[in-house]
Amino acid sequence: MQLSGQAVLKLIGASQTSGYKTKAVVLKEKSLYVDIIAYPKDSDKNYERVFIEFQGYEEKMIRYITSSKVTMSCAQDQYTGPVLIAIVYTDKKYKDKAFPLSIQSNSANSFIKGEFKEIVISDYSESQLIEIDPRLIVLAPFTVDKKLEKKLLAKKCYEWKQIAINAYKKDHHISSNKVIDVMAFFLINRFSQLTLKEIRAMFDFDLSETKAGEELIEIGREEGREEGMMELLLMNVKFRFGNISPDVENTIKSIKNTDLIRELFTKSFSCKNVEQFIKLL
Repeated sequence: MQLSGQAVLKLIGASQTSGYKTKAVVLKEKSLYVDIIAYPKDSDKNYERVFIEFQGYEEKMIRYITSSKVTMSCAQDQYTGPVLIAIVYTDKKYKDKAFPLSIQSNSANSFIKGEFKEIVISDYSESQLIEIDPRLIVLAPFTVDKKLEKKLLAKKCYEWKQIAINAYKKDHHISSNKVIDVMAFFLINRFSQLTLKEIRAMFDFDLSETKAGEELIEIGREEGREEGMMELLLMNVKFRFGNISPDVENTIKSIKNTDLIRELFTKSFSCKNVEQFIKLL
């Protein structure tokens, strides 16, 4: 929600998607935690309060639990205005296992029934999420089959990374590394059999391990040929950080010392962002 709150509000179908601030809230009486509450910034506007539960495991009583959190929150704040309650499941099986919320007396003189806006992320395709809002690319790990081959998954991670960099480049207060971190956590949730090292490798793809990279390294090793290493360095920088400015590209191309280019290539993998890399030039 901090990265792409407006995009998530679009996903769950909120009547308004701007003008909100979000936070997690402890409900004092029973210490229940609502995952996310979005409050209207302007209390004079007739915006609904938005309650969102993210459900990434089986919980049969999730609708009951969510309902209790919402009603307790409203009671705590003495709020009687409109609300939107959404449960976002990472997988359809978690929704299917959840009991419907229906509590009623034998005489039918009293009852509680609950309906929610329910989203199953795995039912969406990557393109559908992007169509709603490109910033929802952070949820892309939940759109692919859990049995996807590692090589294909690594290719998807590369594509997601590029889309994320472009989607968030206008949000200067959000670093691309933070976005990638969130996607990596979701990938761990979706593919529990992967090691942290494998996931890191998927998002910090080493160009030197590709066939094209091997050929470029061989070119760079040839005596008097710094062009290959320079091209390899440029490709890796663009891969990790997205498009770079013409000034940075021209600075790299102006370097004539092959050993320096090799050093920059090696150090480029430890840079967290393009600004850190630029300091090396």
